[in-house]
Amino acid sequence: MEIRLYHIDTLEYRGSIVARNGFDYEFRGVSDEHFISMTRGMPLRALLANLVAFDMVYDVIDEGEPACPA
Repeated sequence: MEIRLYHIDTLEYRGSIVARNGFDYEFRGVSDEHFISMTRGMPLRALLANLVAFDMVYDVIDEGEPACPA
């Protein structure tokens, strides 16, 4: 699954997260080192909940297996 990240106001593309499951994901094209260092190791569910603190929103591009089962 790919999760694309965008700036909350301008919707400028900020990179993406490629997720294999809720704990196995990687950043691609994300240049905000503070964001990466603060969220690295977080479960994906927690990372997505905290995006607004970094002025980001997201869009799920590939709807395969859910990365974070409910």
